[in-house]
Amino acid sequence: MFTRTVPLLAAAMLIVLSAGSLFAQGQSLNDALDGAFGSHDNYRAVITRFQAAVKAHDTAAVAAAVRYPIGVEIKGKASTIKSASQFVQNYDAIMTKEITDAVVNQKLDDLFVNWKGIMFGNGQIWINGVCNDSTCKNVDIKVATIQSTASIASPAPSGEMRCGWIENPTPGDLFLIDKDATWTITSQGQAEGPDAAGVDNIPDGDPKQFVDTSRGAGHGYSCGCLSVETSAKDKRITKVISGKALPLAKCKADKALPKP
Repeated sequence: MFTRTVPLLAAAMLIVLSAGSLFAQGQSLNDALDGAFGSHDNYRAVITRFQAAVKAHDTAAVAAAVRYPIGVEIKGKASTIKSASQFVQNYDAIMTKEITDAVVNQKLDDLFVNWKGIMFGNGQIWINGVCNDSTCKNVDIKVATIQSTASIASPAPSGEMRCGWIENPTPGDLFLIDKDATWTITSQGQAEGPDAAGVDNIPDGDPKQFVDTSRGAGHGYSCGCLSVETSAKDKRITKVISGKALPLAKCKADKALPKP
């Protein structure tokens, strides 16, 4: 079966690099979904049904909204749920109070929407779409992530601080170019290795501090510093911990940096 994640629009990585993630806050949820996925109708319906099912403690309906297999945590142990019936059997252990409250208390017009999908709460739930055919007319929109984010409140681990050009030359490709190397953050089809964890921690940037090199297709570069974990051997960033957007002039003035 042909499958691929839906939100690989031309402007997908621009959302991460320059304009930040699309929050429904300040615009309608429909507009945010249209901007990320090209259409809102199916996504909106799934989101609304899922929240209503969680509110009603309709275990079967919630289970039907999940894509399997899915990794979850049950009583502190990582587990893989392979079917809706298995999900229902373990419902209360999976949908803990923290996760349930995140869904129930979420205002739909404040949902976080980006190239990765739609996020409830602080990341307890992620919903995304997967294409089931080459034209992407048949899209399977389901819950893809269920997790506790309680550890987010803990102090962030320290990492290497690397500053330079944050470049998105083509869909799916994202790099940090500093004085030492060109570091791969994500690559098309993960050709350069697994994508970095924590891509959503790349800071929002000022669209005026983004250089579009693709004639409006949404690809180009910006300047910033990222706290990261790396694989020096592969020149890959394995995890983005945090970051800060910088003016383009900062990178242009750094003589140790190559041209983007």
